[in-house]
Amino acid sequence: MCFAPYVSLSTFVIEFLLAIFFLLRNPKDKLNRIIALLSFLLGIYQLNEFLICITQLPVFTILAMSTTAILPALAISYALIAWRKKLRFYWYVLIYLPAIFFIVMFSVMNFYHISAQCMSVFIQYPDSGLIGRFFGSYYLIYIVGAVVLFHLSSDNAKNVHDKRISQLGMIGMFIFTIPTFIFLIYLPSLKIQFASVLCEFGLLLAIELIFLLEYKNKHKIKYN
Repeated sequence: MCFAPYVSLSTFVIEFLLAIFFLLRNPKDKLNRIIALLSFLLGIYQLNEFLICITQLPVFTILAMSTTAILPALAISYALIAWRKKLRFYWYVLIYLPAIFFIVMFSVMNFYHISAQCMSVFIQYPDSGLIGRFFGSYYLIYIVGAVVLFHLSSDNAKNVHDKRISQLGMIGMFIFTIPTFIFLIYLPSLKIQFASVLCEFGLLLAIELIFLLEYKNKHKIKYN
């Protein structure tokens, strides 16, 4: 029996509702907005997985992979907000440039013009060859970069509450990625399902963000 459509749809509903919850807690706060966007995009990915399973249309494979391309850049933005760093516009263009590159590649290259396959739990994507290896390197570099930024933010925090927020942000990155890489190390056959495995663990990140925002609201921390 294939559980993937129901797992993906259920995860989408949870992450979408969490995104609304995060945003409504304080829609003017930058940290709330970026966290809501993270949860929303994780949910959109799951919705595309569900649509892959029930339609087998290649467009949802492209949309799913394009959504995953944005997540590492958002992780960098999340860390910069936690650090209260304000960068000029062109720096953000550079941060998001790799995501734009991969979205274009996923849209025009032939390997994603064939639908991904709905497996028992995860989604199996077509082999993307060299682009796929570059994509994996992009993920690794950006997630490590986000962890480093959270660490620097923690070290340079002006008060204990900002320090805790940065530490919780770093923990969230570990929750999101370490289980995925453990899966791929011990079950290398899942490598072609990397995006699906990663985004299932994204639900753990979304849940961890509840505790982060509860701490933030309890101590009346604002990120303007």
